[in-house]
Amino acid sequence: MNKLCLIYTLLFLLCLSKNQAQTTTPSFKSITKTSPDGKYTYEEVENDPTHTRFYKLPNGLTVILTENHLEPRVMALFTTKAGSKNDPADNTGLAHYLEHMLFKGTDKFGSLDFEKEQIELNKIEALYATYHDTKDTSQRKAIYRQIDSVSGVAAKLAIANEYDKMMAAVGSNLTNAFTSFENTTYMENIPSNNVEKFLTIQEERFRNPVLRLFHTELEAVYEEKNRSLDNGGWKVFEAMFASLFKKHPYGTQTTIGTIEHLKNPSLKAIRDYYYQYYVPNNMAVILAGDIDPDKTIVAVDQHFGAWKRKEIPPFTYETEPVRTAKEEITVTSPDEESVAVGFRMPDANSKEAIVCDLVNAILYNGKSGLIDKNLVKSQKVLQAYGFNYLLKDYGIIFFQGNPLKGQSLGDVKDLLLAQIDKLKKGDFDADLIQATVNNLKVNRVREQESPQNMAFVLNDVFATDRKWSEYLMGSVTMNQITKQQVVDFANKWFGDNYSIVYKLTGVDKNIQKVEKPEIHPVALNREAQSDFLKSIVNSPSKPLTPVFLDYDKDINKGLLKKDLPVWHVPNKINNLFSVYYVLDMGKLNDKKLPFAIDYLKLIGTSTKTNEQINKELYKLAVDLNIYSSDDQVYISLSGLEENFDKALAILEDVIRNPKPDKVALEKMIASKIKEREDALLNKNVIFWESLDYYVKYGKSNPFNDVLSNEQLRGIKAEELTQIIQSLSGFKHKVYYYGARPLPQLTATLTKQHKTPSILKEYPKAKDYSKMKDTTNTLYFVNYDMVQAEIALTRWDDKFDAKKLPEARAFNEYYGGGMSSVVFQEIRESKALAYSTFSRFRQPNKKEDPFSVLFYVGTQADKVDNAMTAINELVNTMPKSEKLWETSKGAIKSEYESKRITKADILFNYQNAQRLGLNDDYRKDIYNSIDKISLNDVEKFHNAHFKDKTWSVKVLGSKDKVSMDVLKKYGKVVELNLKDIFGYEAEKVVKP
Repeated sequence: MNKLCLIYTLLFLLCLSKNQAQTTTPSFKSITKTSPDGKYTYEEVENDPTHTRFYKLPNGLTVILTENHLEPRVMALFTTKAGSKNDPADNTGLAHYLEHMLFKGTDKFGSLDFEKEQIELNKIEALYATYHDTKDTSQRKAIYRQIDSVSGVAAKLAIANEYDKMMAAVGSNLTNAFTSFENTTYMENIPSNNVEKFLTIQEERFRNPVLRLFHTELEAVYEEKNRSLDNGGWKVFEAMFASLFKKHPYGTQTTIGTIEHLKNPSLKAIRDYYYQYYVPNNMAVILAGDIDPDKTIVAVDQHFGAWKRKEIPPFTYETEPVRTAKEEITVTSPDEESVAVGFRMPDANSKEAIVCDLVNAILYNGKSGLIDKNLVKSQKVLQAYGFNYLLKDYGIIFFQGNPLKGQSLGDVKDLLLAQIDKLKKGDFDADLIQATVNNLKVNRVREQESPQNMAFVLNDVFATDRKWSEYLMGSVTMNQITKQQVVDFANKWFGDNYSIVYKLTGVDKNIQKVEKPEIHPVALNREAQSDFLKSIVNSPSKPLTPVFLDYDKDINKGLLKKDLPVWHVPNKINNLFSVYYVLDMGKLNDKKLPFAIDYLKLIGTSTKTNEQINKELYKLAVDLNIYSSDDQVYISLSGLEENFDKALAILEDVIRNPKPDKVALEKMIASKIKEREDALLNKNVIFWESLDYYVKYGKSNPFNDVLSNEQLRGIKAEELTQIIQSLSGFKHKVYYYGARPLPQLTATLTKQHKTPSILKEYPKAKDYSKMKDTTNTLYFVNYDMVQAEIALTRWDDKFDAKKLPEARAFNEYYGGGMSSVVFQEIRESKALAYSTFSRFRQPNKKEDPFSVLFYVGTQADKVDNAMTAINELVNTMPKSEKLWETSKGAIKSEYESKRITKADILFNYQNAQRLGLNDDYRKDIYNSIDKISLNDVEKFHNAHFKDKTWSVKVLGSKDKVSMDVLKKYGKVVELNLKDIFGYEAEKVVKP
């Protein structure tokens, strides 16, 4: 155990000790320290187990560094305090536009000849300015044809995706960005041996960004906007903010922007925005992971210390008037109905912010809050939850619920408000406060285990100007809050001043969409490389040695009895544990099993009610999770090691002594039937589940072969409790990750986990024939939406581990990230999609074959173009030796820097076992990758993609997607929801 982990664990135990918590209060005071060379000062917080450092360079750049040496990788964020709230009111979406353009390069990379390219880019900018000021529709079309034409010329002088290629070359596996209300953040996750290269790239990236390849990227933003128009949850979120904030940009404008503003972009405005807000005194560099802070700050300073600071325009806003009345809003989309209730809250830096966090947890924590026990567990609504979102200027608290069948949205709203009334009256257990504090501390430890999580927490702290000391002090402060303070807060902030958003199911007659402009594909210059890229790729990096799992050494194996093995991985980092009971049986073995698993979450035992169980576990800061799939069941606990025995006793009571509850069962069955009907309205369920199973297995498949509603209503409570009690009688495995030694663990399990002397074999699983179309067949389902979803799929050869190296090589080159062939061709060149990818997919079990997927989400009026582009790529793979070298390097870098740790070791071993493998197959891939050539990748493509017969899923509106167009690409089969779900909504019989 290294020094950091030791301090981390000791502090954690100190904070959670019941005896010492009463007498010892940890101090979280900011202190100033100086680097060993005396050149840098930084702020650190006493008793911070992560020892996070906050530097401020002379130019105002904030640098936040936090160490975590679990694996040789670094989570890196570049953040500017410029988000959608900073957009001009007459040019909304500008920050988000700019986010997309910061991937396009500079005058040093992304261009073949920048002097010549600049001439064309100037023409494009002037044309957009004219386009922006022109109102006549025919003139605008003519100008856009000019933009398209000149853009084609400019693209021949550009090199697309050089940024993505460089990040792939340095081993990043998380090249992305996001824009929110307060900030725009750019993210990468890189091997620690390439931090210097990464900083070199970022220095150049932010030095002089060039707004090239704009009109195709504009199409990607259009697609993103159209996706939001199809999303009911997005509509509710935007409507809630618009209602709560009538003056502040949180509500008066949206992150993606209005359709009118999207149609009239200004390159000059985007550039001006960049130079206004992307300045060092408005930005932060956050690096979390395998770093040496003293060396890293020197490197950051060398690359960004000369960046000139500028005055930032102050953000001003009109204060929101005090709300004295409620407001009701209605939005409509095709998916399931819901209702949301929202209140304005204090901002993130308010002294009341921590009380708001506590209030939110008392109302909803997923286990034992008022909404949890009074609405969700009591099954008074189909679903309900809540969260608070505290921003720099204001905050909100937001509750949402879905109705049961026959229940009105008004009823759900009243039930949600009734829980708030209980809070206002003090009708809750005071010990929820201490329990919430305990859970907060555990969540903080989990948060601090992960560099990625830490980076995003620090990002939020920076964006909202929160003090790290106050953040760390949160659990101590919360522990000092009294029940009366909670009641006072509730009465102050929860008045008759809320907003209600009713989300109805139906056709939004007012919906607009961003129309498809006439554009032509642009050149990608795939083989070209700028000198800057070459310098990055060719500069040496300190080598990293891959570490693969040795299952015999990394997992301690025990045996409670025959057919009951124990897999044990020690936790040497902190005092958390996870334990899993795993059965290799599921719905395919017993159709009633998933219902028994869900029923178990709602009932008590012969000695405890369901409410008592959830309350006790919440007090112990231990999570109980129960899950079933087609072929597995997981029953797990995770939390404090010191509470392992108490939590395990509760779990054993739950699975050994479930108490039948007829009323709970009747409510659950009614909820299940309503969930089924809601699934008929959910496009994600339709496309990625029901239709997916249909095209793979045909009319009878694992998805729709379920108990009928009549059969569900005929289930007896005793049947389900018997299934629950029988689980321990089947052969199963125990996985454990924690500090407890294996002998102690097996002793505890022997004592508490009582099982029969001989464990039973699993019931035989039902097998379904896999469907293979003999001709290209397009399965179309009608759904009212702006976009269209398309996916080609097919079964391939039976599983063979020898194919894994070439499959991994192919996926990286062909259909992986932003530098892949599919992404470049479909999105970057042809602007046909916001999201697109392709995969050659390995199965979960050795008995199943490989499968192939090619996905594009596009506008309905682009389906023909998208299908043409897909067919080109499945039959001819573009070849680029340079891209293949980048892809090969990315694969090697991934394996050299990836460490499988903690409980993931157990599941990695499980997955290998299910595939019939006894070793970590990543080792074979790594050792083979240098032997694979681009010709091998092409042969793999030809063997598994070219001239194959495909089953094609298409989801879209029949009013927008032409059936005649679809018929060009194969036989069209129109399916209705009953075809793919196997059921339809029950008609309500009115009395």
